[in-house]
Amino acid sequence: MPTMGRPRAFDTERALDAAMEVFWRRGYEGATMRELTEAMGINRPALYSAFGSKRGLFFRAIDLYYSLEAVHTFHALLEPTAIRVTEQYLRRSVEQLTNPDRPVGCFVLQSALVCGPANADLAQHMANLREAAEKELRKRYLRAQVDGDLPPDEDAASLARVVVTFRHGLAVMACSGTSRPDLEDAVRRFLVSLNGTPALSEYHRRH
Repeated sequence: MPTMGRPRAFDTERALDAAMEVFWRRGYEGATMRELTEAMGINRPALYSAFGSKRGLFFRAIDLYYSLEAVHTFHALLEPTAIRVTEQYLRRSVEQLTNPDRPVGCFVLQSALVCGPANADLAQHMANLREAAEKELRKRYLRAQVDGDLPPDEDAASLARVVVTFRHGLAVMACSGTSRPDLEDAVRRFLVSLNGTPALSEYHRRH
C-alpha cells in the first residue's frame, strides 16, 4: 500500500497572502526572511520547502496579487465603450489603491520599483508587467476603433499611455496619504480634462 505524503502543517494560501502583504509594504529587497516567516507563521525550512526561495515566494505573490486584486481593475476592459473602460479603469484603481483591508498603493509598482544589481531582473520583470497592462488597454482602445466607438484618427497607444501614467500617479498619491475622496475627485477632473479629445467627448455630455 503506497505511503501518503505528510500534509503541510500550514495553510499555503493564507501564508502566501501574508507574504504578499509584506512584499507590498516593504518591497522585495526590504522584506527580510524574518519578517516573511513571522507574517506567514512558518519557519525557514517550511518556506523553502513550499516556495523554493524568497524569489520563488515573490513570484507566487505576484500571481496571487493578479488573481485576487488586479483582476477587479482589469475587468474594466469588458465595459462596452472606451469612455466606460477609461472611467471604470481609473475608479476601480482608486478603490483598489485605497482598500482598507490591504496596504495602500499598487503592489506591482511598489514591490520592486528599484532594486540593486543582484535583483535588477526583478525590477525589469515588474516593469514588463506594467507595460503589459498598458498594452492591454491599448488593445481595448484599438478594438473600440474597429467597433466605431473611437474615431480612426485617435492615437490608441497615446491614450493608453496617458491613462496608465495617470493611474500610476494615483498610486503614488495614495501612498502619500491622499484620501479616496480626493483621488476620486482627481479622476473626475482628469476625465473632464480629456473632454476635448475626440475619444472621450462623450464624457461631458453624460455628466
